[in-house]
Amino acid sequence: MTLTPVDEKQLLDYRSLGAHQAAVTFLDSAGITGEVTYRKLADKARGAAGALLAHGLTRGDRVLLPLGTGPDHLAALWGCLLAGLVPCTITVPPSPEDEAATGTRQFRAVVTVTEPAAVITADTETATALTTGDGPRYMTVADLDHPPATDEQLTAPGPDDAHHIQLTSGSTSAPKAAVLTYAQVTANVHAIHRALELDPARDRVCHWLPLHHDMGFILSLSTLTRGVPLDLMPSISFLRDPLSWLRHISRRGATITTAPPFGYRTATARFLRTPDTDLDLTTLRQAYVGAEPIPLQALTDFRDTFAKQNLDEAAIIPCYGMAETVLAATMSLNRREPGDLSWGRVKALRLDREHLHHHNKVTDAHGDRSSITVIACGTPLGGLTVHVRTPDGTECADNEIGEIHLRGDSVMAGYLHPGGTTAPVTDRTHATGDLGFTRDGDLYIIGRAKEILIVNGRNLPPYDVEETIETHPDIDAGNSAVFSYTDDTGEHIVATVETRLRADQHERLKREASMLVRQSFGFNLQNVIVLRRGGIPRTTSGKRQRSRLREDYLTGRLA
Repeated sequence: MTLTPVDEKQLLDYRSLGAHQAAVTFLDSAGITGEVTYRKLADKARGAAGALLAHGLTRGDRVLLPLGTGPDHLAALWGCLLAGLVPCTITVPPSPEDEAATGTRQFRAVVTVTEPAAVITADTETATALTTGDGPRYMTVADLDHPPATDEQLTAPGPDDAHHIQLTSGSTSAPKAAVLTYAQVTANVHAIHRALELDPARDRVCHWLPLHHDMGFILSLSTLTRGVPLDLMPSISFLRDPLSWLRHISRRGATITTAPPFGYRTATARFLRTPDTDLDLTTLRQAYVGAEPIPLQALTDFRDTFAKQNLDEAAIIPCYGMAETVLAATMSLNRREPGDLSWGRVKALRLDREHLHHHNKVTDAHGDRSSITVIACGTPLGGLTVHVRTPDGTECADNEIGEIHLRGDSVMAGYLHPGGTTAPVTDRTHATGDLGFTRDGDLYIIGRAKEILIVNGRNLPPYDVEETIETHPDIDAGNSAVFSYTDDTGEHIVATVETRLRADQHERLKREASMLVRQSFGFNLQNVIVLRRGGIPRTTSGKRQRSRLREDYLTGRLA
């Protein structure tokens, strides 16, 4: 009996990739840097599969891919899948020769957790720097240039075979590795096909998320398996010129994109500073947004800023998901009745902040009482159900706050354990660690249980405190991060902020940020740390890494 029931005839089969007529185009902030047709990609992938098998790798072996966005990455990735190997795409260590560097330590931690048979790097210099005496085999993309594997070598996968491993979270010493099977990936990818209504004759997908990010990988996978043209831009190109993302959508007629709130907010801010009136977003029919709880203001600002560039407000689609469910869990696909807090496919609630934080109750805000706005992340995709539960496992009714559990076909096999074993998932259900509630069929996220700040018996999401700190005129939106730590005297709250102010203004900024928090929430920050611009560590999709900040603070690395 399979972990996830599925019609085996529907399992993803990458041997047919070359039958599609489309191409993958690679972009930077200026323009096109390269292109590979699906047929050429299929040929390169078959050659990579042949090389990997010739080097003695066998079905089920795990392979790490610390590669940047580009045709070599795609060829190596699909070569692994064709050969029945289990790829794990990870970020490239920026200083592989430096064992003390964070990126190198993270890489070593991933090797420890995943125990790969091979690592494929971009060049011999990186391979040499990363190689250890008793570790996996190190190869380069040049080693994958090989005669194609035969059809006999490329046997069809089974539903319970591991498809890939996705790193989800954790410190530099203990990352989590979710094992996703062919049945689970197939279920989620087919659900994405239906939700996006992907049509090779109409659509073009364009995004800048890296392939080691679950959203970047699975959206690209969904695009490729439907034969839709795909435009990929490295995230560093977006960061250098955020408007280049929208410029490519405009010039190339892209219809679908995705980004975290950080991406939409950054593009909006850049446009307001340096408008590009030639932008035309007429073709964009779906722009997905997800990550941390989504701020309504970021979506409203994006809508209003680009309305004159023919952006359809209904293109903006809030969603919720994670690697443990392959990618997508819920999407706000339904059009909403227009109102003060709803438009297009966006719907929000304005809740009483005191009731939420002091009494764990969902109450609509009235009058001038302090409030918080939360976004509807929509309804579950096919094969998944949402359950909100109290700590004792009791199912919550609508408007009752609890931990979000996701159950269904695309829930992971489990986390990888030493020796290659997988911790089983009970009843096909994943306890997400996210807090939320349901109303009228929609899921609302209010925070993450492990990041919740507990102050004098009150539960506070860090996002609320950060939002208050960012009302300071010298701290931009998204440029603060708050975390807590506990010692023998109790729990303490620390804030980090980025600013353009000179060093002689930092003490004033600390005092004023502390005052804002004290006035709004009634407690004192243990510390306020001022960082240079870019000093708050983030994932490649822009999420603030609060656990990393906590680790750096407690070990004295946060200056």
